[in-house]
Amino acid sequence: MDHGQLSMVADKFQWVFSEALLNACGKEVKFCRRQRTITPFRLGLALTATCASQRVDTLADFHRGFNALFDTTITYKAFYNQLAKPHFAAFMRTTASRLIGELTLKVLGFATGRAFAEFRHIVIQDGSSFAIHDGLREVFPGRFKAVKPAAVELHTTMDLLCDAPTIVVLTPDTASEQTFLPEPAALRASLLLADRGYLDLHYLRRVQDEGGFFLIRAKAGMHPQVVEAFREDGKRLRSLRNKPLKAIHAKLPKRQRVELVVTWQVEAHTLRLRLLISWNRRTQEFCYLLTNLPAKRYHLDLIYRAYKWRWQVEIYQSCNLRRTLFWQKFDSVGRHTARRAVCGGEA
Repeated sequence: MDHGQLSMVADKFQWVFSEALLNACGKEVKFCRRQRTITPFRLGLALTATCASQRVDTLADFHRGFNALFDTTITYKAFYNQLAKPHFAAFMRTTASRLIGELTLKVLGFATGRAFAEFRHIVIQDGSSFAIHDGLREVFPGRFKAVKPAAVELHTTMDLLCDAPTIVVLTPDTASEQTFLPEPAALRASLLLADRGYLDLHYLRRVQDEGGFFLIRAKAGMHPQVVEAFREDGKRLRSLRNKPLKAIHAKLPKRQRVELVVTWQVEAHTLRLRLLISWNRRTQEFCYLLTNLPAKRYHLDLIYRAYKWRWQVEIYQSCNLRRTLFWQKFDSVGRHTARRAVCGGEA
């Protein structure tokens, strides 16, 4: 980061954590009416600073961090009462949203005329789930009830060019991942990278209609119509043309990757895409990538390399979000307090 970018971040940081802004935010979400020692500004700054500087295991860690930062002797009960307020989660969500929205800068890019240089954003979408206190099973039910009766999923939308998240949503683990995909109109002149859990042909058609592009891992068991078929070395596979994929699946070559031009009928419209297929020797199964990137500009090898960028969001969630956020079992606190702590933890 050069000096100009560093100065810009410093200015934005002062703006996001300005006393007037955070205090106004606290009033807006009805977190506080009267400002005493524990103001929204002080509380938001103290919680963020504590999470950023040390491991947080209990609410008492936040209490000690608050007193140390502002050189006060607030009692634990007075501090706890602020965190137990119903609107505390809304205040912290708003603070986190402003942090994410304001502190993002474009740090990566491509030379003019090169592949991917035409995209305004390269968006990566992924979700990460984990268990929480069993007492929250009614509010945050898990998909695997015998092992994780209570679990949450963190849905993260990341802009690769900024190398930072743009949207973070916390939901019960049972919520559908596809619900949190970006709006198709927001992907105009942009590229979406996503795993197979986000595959929805209706959504992909709307993205394409809006002038957006995608590179998404596809599932086995799809049944498109194959229009054209090419081997990795460029040879046209005439015997695989104009047939359903399930009819030629056993004939797909395993020594080379294959590119198919396939079609589906989606909402009375024909959806024409590129389906890239490769054989995984370790798992002994085919892997599928689905994209609408033009074949002349984005050849097969380039697309496979580009899909590896999706690991950026996996690394971010594992190394940053899950290790630094306040995701504890909360065995020592009440169920309602644990619920509020989970809801407000993304700050």
